[in-house]
Amino acid sequence: MRLIAFLILYSISVALSAQDKKVGLVLSGGGASGLAHVGVLKALEENQIQIDFIVGTSIGALVGGYYASGYTPEQIEMIVNSESFRNAADGIDNIKHLYYFKEPEIEPDMISWRFSVDSLLGTNIPNNFVSSDPIDLGLMRYFAQANAVSNENFDSLMIPFRCLAANITTKSQKVFDSGQMASAIRASMTYPFFLAPITIDGGVMLDGGLFNNFPYDIMCEEFDVDFVIASNVSSKLEAPTEDNLVSQIKNIIIQAPNFNTECIEGIVIDSEVEDIGTFNFNKNEEIILRGYESTIQLMDSIKSTLGQERAYQIQSKREKFNQKKPELLFDNVSLDGIHQVHGKYFRKELFRKNTVFDYDRFERKFMKLTADEKIRSIYPVAIYNPSDSLFGLELKVKKEKPFNVKFGGVISSKPFSTGFVELEYQVLRSTGLKASGNVYFGNFYSSAEGGFRWDVPFIVPFFIEGSYTVNQYDFFNSRSTFVEEDDPPYIIYSENYAEGQIGLPITTKGKLLLGGSYTWQNFNYYQSDNFERGDTSDLTQFEGYSSFAKFQINTLNHKQYATKGSKLQLMVRNIYGREQTTPGSTALDKSYTSSIRTWWIAKGTYEDYFFQKNAFRLGLLAEGVYSDHPFFHNYTATALSIPVFEPLPENKTLFQETYRSLSYLGAGLKTIYTINDKVDFRVEGYVFQPYQAIRPDQMGKAKFGEEAIDRSFIATFTTVYHSRIGPLALSFNYYDDTPEPVSILVHFGYVIFNKKAFE
Repeated sequence: MRLIAFLILYSISVALSAQDKKVGLVLSGGGASGLAHVGVLKALEENQIQIDFIVGTSIGALVGGYYASGYTPEQIEMIVNSESFRNAADGIDNIKHLYYFKEPEIEPDMISWRFSVDSLLGTNIPNNFVSSDPIDLGLMRYFAQANAVSNENFDSLMIPFRCLAANITTKSQKVFDSGQMASAIRASMTYPFFLAPITIDGGVMLDGGLFNNFPYDIMCEEFDVDFVIASNVSSKLEAPTEDNLVSQIKNIIIQAPNFNTECIEGIVIDSEVEDIGTFNFNKNEEIILRGYESTIQLMDSIKSTLGQERAYQIQSKREKFNQKKPELLFDNVSLDGIHQVHGKYFRKELFRKNTVFDYDRFERKFMKLTADEKIRSIYPVAIYNPSDSLFGLELKVKKEKPFNVKFGGVISSKPFSTGFVELEYQVLRSTGLKASGNVYFGNFYSSAEGGFRWDVPFIVPFFIEGSYTVNQYDFFNSRSTFVEEDDPPYIIYSENYAEGQIGLPITTKGKLLLGGSYTWQNFNYYQSDNFERGDTSDLTQFEGYSSFAKFQINTLNHKQYATKGSKLQLMVRNIYGREQTTPGSTALDKSYTSSIRTWWIAKGTYEDYFFQKNAFRLGLLAEGVYSDHPFFHNYTATALSIPVFEPLPENKTLFQETYRSLSYLGAGLKTIYTINDKVDFRVEGYVFQPYQAIRPDQMGKAKFGEEAIDRSFIATFTTVYHSRIGPLALSFNYYDDTPEPVSILVHFGYVIFNKKAFE
C-alpha cells in the first residue's frame, strides 16, 4: 500500500515538475541570417511552447527584443519584411518623409571622405558605412512603450530579457538588464564599420558578437532556467585568405563562437542559412521560412523533452502587457550638440500648433533636421514621464566634419569618360554655410564650378545660393576609352555663367527656386562635314542675362536608373542678350551678325514609377517644352541653343539634331524587372513629337517644318547593377532618324554633369 502511494506521489511530482519547467530562448547573432529567429518564434507559438526568458546577441537581440516587448511573431515578420526595414538596413531614410529642400544638386560622386584639418588621421577615418539615423529612429519607435511599462527594468518586460554588447572601452562584454531598451539593442547590433558605435555609461559599444555570438552561457548565468531552446545562425569563421579583406577583418575582430551547451539541458536549432550574406536583407521571407522549417523538424524532440504541456499563457500575458503601453505621444524636446537658434527653430516646428505631438509628426520634423548635410547623426531617446503619461525627447546631435572631398564620374566604352572631384567646406552655427568647388576632366566634357549656400532657419526657412560655372562640351576631339568611334561633327560648346538664387520649401518633398544669371556662350562649329585642316570654323557668341522660377519635387531612389519614387520639375525662364556670329571659311553666308535676342522658355518634366508588383515595375517619363526662341544666324547655331529631349544617359553625350526643337512633347514608358533592388532589366521606349521641326535651308539658315508632322523614337534595353558606389550598366540603344541609329554602351558611374546655363 505504501509503495502504491509512493508511486502515485512520485508520478504527480514528475508531472508538476514537467509543467513547471522554465524555458529559455537563446538567439545568436548572424546578420541578415538571424531573421530565421522570427521563423523559430512562429513555430514555437503555433505549437504552444511557452518562453519564459530571452537572451540575444546582435540581430538576435533585435528579434528577441521585439518578442519580449509584446509583439507577436506575425507582427515581427511584418516589420522585418517591410520596405522601411530594408531601407533602414541600407541606411536609407523613409521616402515618405524626405525633406527635399535640404538636398543638394545631384552630382556624380561615388565615394566621399569627410575630415577635419585639426584632427588626427585616426579620427578622420570613417567608422560607419551607412547612416544609423533610420535605424535609431525605428528602435525608439518600437521599444519606447515597452520600456515605459517595464520602468527600464528588463525583468519587467512581457518576457524577462537580456542582450549583449562589446564594451571596447573596458574590453569586456556588457550584459544589459536595464536602461533604455532601444539603446541596449542598438549597442548589441552595432556591426563594426557598418554602423557607428554609441556610448553608454562611458563605454563605447559595438556588436555583442565580437565577444559572445552564441550567449547560451548568459542564459544560464542570468536566469533560473530548466530548459533552453537555442536558435543558432552563427557559423564558424572561415580562415582568412590573402586576397579577402572581409575575411581578414572578421578574424581580427570577431571571436570564434562558443557552442558549449553543458550548463543546462537544451536543444539547438541550426537553420540552414549559411548562404545568406551578412547584410543581405532582400531574402527576408525565405530566411524566416527556413527558421520555421528547421524548428518544426525538431518540434517532437522539444515536446518530448518538455513532457506534459504547461498551461499556455503567452497570449494572455501579451494582452495584459500591451494594454499597459502608453500612447506614443511627446510633449517636449531637448537638443544637445546644436546651436540654440537651430534648436529653437526645430522646437517651434514641433510646437507650432499643439503642445503634444505624435510619432508621425515627430518623424517628419526629425527628417528635416537629419536632411541637413552639415549634421552627421541625431540619436533620439524617449524618456517616459508617468505623471502625465507622455514622453520627452532627448536628441543628441553630432555635427559633420567641416571638410568633405568627393570623387566620382564615369568610365565608359564611348568617348565621354569623365573624372570628378569636389571639395566642400561647411559650418553650422546659428545659420548654415557651405562653400564648394568641383572639377570635371575628360576629353568630351570639362567643367569647373565654385559656389556657396547659406541656410537660414527663419520662420519660413530659406537658402541663398550663388555659383560660377564653366562648361565645355567637345563633340569632335574626344576619343573612345575602349573602342574607336567615327569622328563626330566638329562642335565645341562652351559657356561661363554666374547664377544666384533663393530657395524656399514647398511641403516636405518640394522646393521653389527664384533667381537670375549672367551668361557668356561660345559655339565653335562647321555647318557641314566638308572641311579641311586649313579651314576656320564658324563662331557664334551669346552674352546676356536671364531670370527664372523653378519648382522641383524629387523622391527617386537612385540618381540614375531609378526604380521607385517620382520627380517633377517645372521651369519658366526669360532670356535677354546679344548674339554675334562670325562665319568661318566654309560658311555659305559670309555676313557678320550682331543682334539682340530675347525669348521665353517654359518646361515641365515628370517621371514616376507608378506600379510595382513583386519584382515587376512600370514607370513613365513625360516632358513638354514651349519656347519662342528666335532663329540665330544659321541652322547649327540655332540647333545648339534650343531645348533638347534627353531621356537616356547617352543622349547627354551626343549632338542629335533630331531631338531638338523650340517646342515639343516627349514621353515614354519604362518596364523594369528588378532582382533584390540590385540588378535591373529595363526596356524603355520614347516618342519625340516636335510642334515644328527645325531644318536647314539651302543657305544653311534655320526654317520650320510642317506642324506636328515629324516624329521620332528612342528605345533601349539596359541591364544595370546598382553597386554601393554607383551603377554598372550595359545598354543597347536605338535612335530613330539619326546617322547612327544603333548604339551599344557600357559604363560604370554616373553620366551627370554640371548644370547648363539655361537648364
